Amino acid sequence: MTDKPKKQKFYTFVVISHDANGRTYSVKIPGFLVKTAALAAIAAIIAASGSVIYSSWLSRRMVNYYQTVAKNQEQCRVIAGFSTETAKVQKKIWELSQRENQLRKILGLKSWTSKIKLINVLDKEPARFSGSLKLVKLQLTEKETSLSELKKWVAAVQNKLAMSPSGWPLRGPIESVFGYRTSPWRGMHTGIDIQAPYGSAIRSTAKGIVSSAGWRRGYGKTVIVEHAYGQSTLYGHCSSLTVEPGQLVKKGQIIACVGMTGYTTGPHLHYEVRRAEQPVNPITYLNLNLLTASRIWSRGTVE
Repeated sequence: MTDKPKKQKFYTFVVISHDANGRTYSVKIPGFLVKTAALAAIAAIIAASGSVIYSSWLSRRMVNYYQTVAKNQEQCRVIAGFSTETAKVQKKIWELSQRENQLRKILGLKSWTSKIKLINVLDKEPARFSGSLKLVKLQLTEKETSLSELKKWVAAVQNKLAMSPSGWPLRGPIESVFGYRTSPWRGMHTGIDIQAPYGSAIRSTAKGIVSSAGWRRGYGKTVIVEHAYGQSTLYGHCSSLTVEPGQLVKKGQIIACVGMTGYTTGPHLHYEVRRAEQPVNPITYLNLNLLTASRIWSRGTVE
């Protein structure tokens, strides 16, 4: 018994005209061609959809790429700007350091340090701020503040120096220094003795007000001048006095003359410098200037 051959399927497409006089057309197409065309159409639709989806994805990637490139370029410009500004700030810091070091060297302030510390935040987060523009700007602020503080301190020294005993009340050899002595009288010598001819002029070593002008036991005829900052000077063994108590005197003004009054073995001036009523060594003040004053007062306050 033999199998019957399969009957091939056909599809007929008829085109009918709306016009009654028009012709009617029909097309007979084998079934396999219709299926093939349908599959081809589906494949084309799938391919077209995939292409659209891929193109959209690729477009977004390209947009993200160009945005990333633009952002990187902007970051590069910002970094370059930071580098330039950082270099400028670092140069300013170096210049300020040079100026401060020169000023310290001139004044001999090796032990003077600024009391200002602005970068204490770096003690907590050194890695975060290291090498950053923010750190450099903080360092610049600290250096500017330190230099400003030093300048104010020097101005205060200059002001105190202008009102402090400085220089010699008269020129001559020093025959007895400050401190304990055994001759001609045993005990503490609270000043220095400057030898000079009888009648030599004695000058005030600073501006002040005469608090005492008269006889003082042991010192003979004596002048005491009160100065600013709790300082005073005493001039003893004078032969005559040219000022009176309460009188305002200028630096370099003649206030007395050398004599031999009080406990003395010859004509000389007994000269004292006192701070808060306590005698200090006058030798320091004989050649007092901004340099020596800054070294003395760097160990204390000038206020």
